Amino acid sequence: MANTGQLSRHEKLSLIKERSKPWDMVVVGGGITGAGVALMAARTGLDVLLLEKQDYAWGTSSRSSKMVHGGLRYLSQGEFRLARESVQERERLMKEAPGLIEPMSYLFPFREKQFPTRRAFFVLLNIYGYFARKRDHKYLDRDQTIAALPGLNENGLLGSAQYTDALTDDSRLVLRVLADARRSGATTLNYTAVKMVHREGEGPKLLEVQDQETSEVFAISTKTVVNATGVWADGLREQLGQTKRIRPLRGSHIIVPSWRMPVHQCLTYLHPHDKRGVFIYPWLGRTVIGTTDLDHSEDLDQEAAIKSEEVAYLLDGANHNFPGTKLTEKDVISTWSGVRPIVGNEGEDPKELHPSKAKRDHVVWDDDGIITVTGGKLTTFRVMAEQVLETCTTYLKGKSIARAGECVFEPPIETKGNIGLPEAELKRLQGYYGAVFPALIAAMSPKGLSFVSGTNRIWAELEWAVVNEEVVHLDDLLLRRTRIGLVLENGGAALADELETRLRVKLGWSMDKWQDEWSRYQKIWRDHYSLPTIRAPQEQEMMHEVTVG
Repeated sequence: MANTGQLSRHEKLSLIKERSKPWDMVVVGGGITGAGVALMAARTGLDVLLLEKQDYAWGTSSRSSKMVHGGLRYLSQGEFRLARESVQERERLMKEAPGLIEPMSYLFPFREKQFPTRRAFFVLLNIYGYFARKRDHKYLDRDQTIAALPGLNENGLLGSAQYTDALTDDSRLVLRVLADARRSGATTLNYTAVKMVHREGEGPKLLEVQDQETSEVFAISTKTVVNATGVWADGLREQLGQTKRIRPLRGSHIIVPSWRMPVHQCLTYLHPHDKRGVFIYPWLGRTVIGTTDLDHSEDLDQEAAIKSEEVAYLLDGANHNFPGTKLTEKDVISTWSGVRPIVGNEGEDPKELHPSKAKRDHVVWDDDGIITVTGGKLTTFRVMAEQVLETCTTYLKGKSIARAGECVFEPPIETKGNIGLPEAELKRLQGYYGAVFPALIAAMSPKGLSFVSGTNRIWAELEWAVVNEEVVHLDDLLLRRTRIGLVLENGGAALADELETRLRVKLGWSMDKWQDEWSRYQKIWRDHYSLPTIRAPQEQEMMHEVTVG
């Protein structure tokens, strides 16, 4: 399978190390915020390098609730500007990237003696619709609500509000933005950590960089640094003598088979224990329940993992709303946990912030040309990138930074001919891959058109990813380039032999390398994407072996 012509990771590393000319901008962080900054900066003609310590979208940007939404909650908190901005960006993204960002119907039930009431909720929806310049919400009476969500708890049910937001695959969104950034001239590299930032006067900043695969350390220089590391942003700022401003919060989700809890739209409800908003929604042929909102005090360099109390909380809420379902831990296919930042004001201890009342808007700080952007939402990454570019203009004298434009994605490229896939699948592929969609289609073999067993992904996507999407480790492929590890039992362990047969040679791996990577992947899945009750026996067994040994 021919690749898209981009350099290999080794080739890019060599060019970066040999370069003596300062970059205009180095973006630290390969999530949606960093990807958006790199794209918009490259479009303005800047010489941009993006470095990611782990894999692209490894952090929060592959572990969100997958929702591209305006945020009704922001309206209830009086955040009208943020809600308007988010709704307008949602509309833009749905228009520009159908198949990647798709509208989804949401349903909020009204019950006796429960707030918000129908009248209060529809005030918010009317404002929501005004911002979106369309009215797409309506009231469903009790019978209509039960018909829309069969099995819903009927106790005290009065009716519901039905409205529209959008859903995506967050890591695929990041990958498409990064691909477009590279097409616009940006250089991107994963598994490359920025260890230290040195600055002297008004000259270029010197970065100490480490290749995470070889541990080799080298230096690069740049006129500006954009710290787009999200919840990790304090780490770089503390090198500059700044105080901590970020409070990490963990949000966890569980995935269950759709037949165990069949929903065809998103149920949003107030959890009976604490009245927090929680969602139950369809995603990739499964049903997702989430999210929690808890302080995360563990090492941020370790992948977050769901706790037993979070599992119980999510199952209790789901069973309260669908009492006949009686979900248990045995129904859970997989889990994921992401850590997101809430940001305190200058001089304010972030531990004193109230999570549910804290502002979720983004912030941009300028520390003499080292610009930090954090907070914000998946939906508004374009707006965040524009503000970062405006802040950078002071340090890029002689550079004419024209506006990158109002669009994020270029118009889709039409592909002629029938390749034997359903229309909906072609739309999804076009949304996921954008400008390289024709090349993906051209590279497909007849065997590549078959679906990976138990998923709605085709083998051609995995074959494309290992050649063209900078897969360094197996978890990059199974957890982020595709979501096989989330939607299949045991992370797709039953596919191990077929994955090896189809992909090992394309990856350029020996059998020993493949086995090492499979062991690594299994451990990552068990430790961070399974249930705590699955992890505990494994840990006890390992401890027993050590003790006996």
